[in-house]
Amino acid sequence: MKATRAERDRSTAAAVLAHPLRVRILALLNERDMSPIEFCREGFAPSTMDVSHVAYHFRELAEYGCLTMVEKNKRRGSIEHVYRAVGRAYFSDADWAALEPDERIKISKAILQGLIARADEAMMARTFETREDRHLSWIAMKLDEQGWKEMVTTLSAAFGEVEQIRTDAEKRLGDSGEDPITSTCAILGFPSPSVPERSGLAAD
Repeated sequence: MKATRAERDRSTAAAVLAHPLRVRILALLNERDMSPIEFCREGFAPSTMDVSHVAYHFRELAEYGCLTMVEKNKRRGSIEHVYRAVGRAYFSDADWAALEPDERIKISKAILQGLIARADEAMMARTFETREDRHLSWIAMKLDEQGWKEMVTTLSAAFGEVEQIRTDAEKRLGDSGEDPITSTCAILGFPSPSVPERSGLAAD
């Protein structure tokens, strides 16, 4: 059964975006308009998934107000529906906690795969190194509980600042007509598996 408007208004990201494919759809459609057929043809859907199944997820995202239909094109006796994203995949702490661990792993994997694909695309298109002030860094650490909480707080604050930068820049671009610098910013912080202790070198 379709959700009523009241039910949609009460729904959380955990309910709407629990399927990792929906996270991928929303991420891609924040970049450009796309139909379910294009989504499949360009290799974004699992090869075993039928177009009708992908179209179902598009419709569900539209039903919950995450996508809007912008075009209807006639294609060989059928209608191709083209959608545009009107929201981003975002989980609050409560939304994320409501998911089962296996669901979180699937969604995290989909998000990370999207990020790696964007980085690889930039490398292949040779845009990754067009600016000397681009940023790329990571650090392996051993933290105590306080250090972990401080790291998470710092990353959350950084995300908030970057989101505000994005919003302000979009407003300025709308006013100035300046060509945008198409960019990607990623923030990661996660527990890693323990590194096995190295045994001492054998004496000669």
